[in-house]
Amino acid sequence: MSESSRRSATASLSTVSSSPVDTGTPLPPRGGAIPVWTGIAGQVERFDLVVCDLWGVMHDGRHLSENAVHAIQKTRDAGVRTVFLTNAPRPRFEVRAMLEKMGLDPALTDRIVTSGGLARDRARAAYRDARLYHLGPAQDRATIDGLPVREVDSLHEAEVILATHLEVDGVDAHRAYLRGAAERGVPLLCANPDRIVGHGETLYPCAGAVADLYAEMGGPVEWFGKPLKSAVSACMAEASLPTVPADRVLLIGDSLQTDLPAAAAAGVEGALVAAGIHGRDLMPLLEGGMPQVPLDRFCALFGACVPVPQAILPGLSW
Repeated sequence: MSESSRRSATASLSTVSSSPVDTGTPLPPRGGAIPVWTGIAGQVERFDLVVCDLWGVMHDGRHLSENAVHAIQKTRDAGVRTVFLTNAPRPRFEVRAMLEKMGLDPALTDRIVTSGGLARDRARAAYRDARLYHLGPAQDRATIDGLPVREVDSLHEAEVILATHLEVDGVDAHRAYLRGAAERGVPLLCANPDRIVGHGETLYPCAGAVADLYAEMGGPVEWFGKPLKSAVSACMAEASLPTVPADRVLLIGDSLQTDLPAAAAAGVEGALVAAGIHGRDLMPLLEGGMPQVPLDRFCALFGACVPVPQAILPGLSW
C-alpha cells in the first residue's frame, strides 16, 4: 500500500462522514465514561436484534474469530435474532459462501445484508438500460452480473458508475482517471463505503476512499451500506423485525467511520470492537483491564464529533 493511499484511506475521523448521510444524534454514554464489556453475555437480554459487522469483528480477512462465532451462536441460543451487515461490495450469496469456506456454520449465515447487494438493488431500480461502467476488479463481477444495464468498457461512455473497489493502484491515481466523468456529472454508486480495511495485519484502501475523492472533485455519489440508516433498516427487514424499537437493537462493529455512525443514524445502541481497524489507538485505553474509558480521553483521541459508542469490547466474545 502506497503512502499516498494510506493517507487517503485514513483521512481524519473528524471528516469521516463525507457521504451525504444524516448520522443522527448518538445515544449518550452512561455518565462521563464508556463502559468496557468483557463480553455480551450480560447484555443480549436487552435486545431483540443484534446487527454484527463481519470484517474486523467476525474475521480478519483470513480467519474466523472463534470467540466471535461462539458469541453469535450463544446470542441466537438466547432467542435474539442476528444479522450480519457488511460493506462488502458483493452480493450476499458470495459473502455467505466465503464465510462457510472459512468454516462458519451455514446455520449462522442465513441473514446477511451487503452494501453490494443494496447497490445492485439501486442500479436495478433506477438505472435500467443505462450505460454502466464497473469500477473495480474482475473478482467483483457478481455485483454487476444480471443487472438490466448496458455494461461499457470506457468511462467516456458511462451514464453511471458502480464502484466496488479501486481501479488503478493508489487512491490519488483515480483523480485523473475519473476527472472527465466527474465533470460530466456521472453518478457513482459506491458499493463499498469503507475507506480502509485490514487483511490480516495489512491495511488496504477501499472504494469509499475513491468515492470521497470523486465527491471532492464535484462528482455525484450515491452511498450504500454503513453509515446509512437505511442499512440498519434493511437488517431489521432481513430479520423480519421491521418495527423493532430502536432501543432493542445493538450494532457491533469496529469502525468509527461506518459502524458507529450507522448506529447513531438509526438511533440504536452501538458497541465498538477495539481490536479492529482502530486497534492501535483503542487497545492502549483498555490496558490493565479498565472497566471503563473516560469520555474525555476517547474524544481527545478521536474528536468530539465522532459518534461515541455505548460500550467498547476488546473483541467480540460471549
